[in-house]
Amino acid sequence: MNLQRIQRFSRWWASTQARDLVQRLGFGLVTLVALLTVIPIVGVVGYIVVQGASAISWDFLFSFPYDGMRQGGIWPAIVGTFYLTLGTAIFAVPLGIGAAIYLSEYAPDNRWTRLIRLAIINLAGIPSVVYGLFGLGLFVLFFNFGTSILAGSLTLSIMTLPVIISTAEEALRAVPQSFRVVSISLGGTKWQTIRRIVLPIRGLNQRSCR
Repeated sequence: MNLQRIQRFSRWWASTQARDLVQRLGFGLVTLVALLTVIPIVGVVGYIVVQGASAISWDFLFSFPYDGMRQGGIWPAIVGTFYLTLGTAIFAVPLGIGAAIYLSEYAPDNRWTRLIRLAIINLAGIPSVVYGLFGLGLFVLFFNFGTSILAGSLTLSIMTLPVIISTAEEALRAVPQSFRVVSISLGGTKWQTIRRIVLPIRGLNQRSCR
C-alpha cells in the first residue's frame, strides 16, 4: 500500500502541473520575502522624506553649521563626502583592478593563490567598524595623518578593496579563453592581450548587459 502511494506521488511529482505548482509557490515565497524586506525600508525612507522635506532649502544645503553643529547647513558635509569618495576611488580602483588582473591572468593556480582568494573573500565579510578601528590606529595615530580626508580615504580604500578585486576578477574570468588564445597566436604579448582584448571586451559586455 505504501509502495503504491509512493509511486503515485512520484508520478504526480514528475508531471508538468506539479512542477508548475512548485515553481509558482517558490516565486510567491520569494516575492513575499522581498516585500517584507523592502516595505519597511521604503516606509522609513518615506517617513524621513515627508518629515524633513520642509527643512530642505538653499541655505540649509550651502551654509555652514553653527551653535555646536546643532543649527545651520550641511555644506561642509557635502564637500567632505565628495572628496572622501574621490580619494577612495583614486586609491582603491587602480589597486583593486591591478590585483584582479594579476590573480586572473598571471597568478598560477596553486595553494597560495587559492589562499589569497580565500583571504580576500574573508576580508569582504569583516564589519566596517573593524576597518575603522584599523584606520584609526594605522593612519590617524601611527602615520600621524590625523582626522583628515586622507586617513578616511585610505581606510575606505582598504575596506572596498576586497569587493573591487573579487568583482573585477570574476568579470575578467568571464571573458572566453578563445579570445586570449587567438590574440597570442597572432603575436600579441600577454599584456597586449589583456589591455586591448580582455579589458575592452569586458567593458563591451557590461554595456550590452545594461
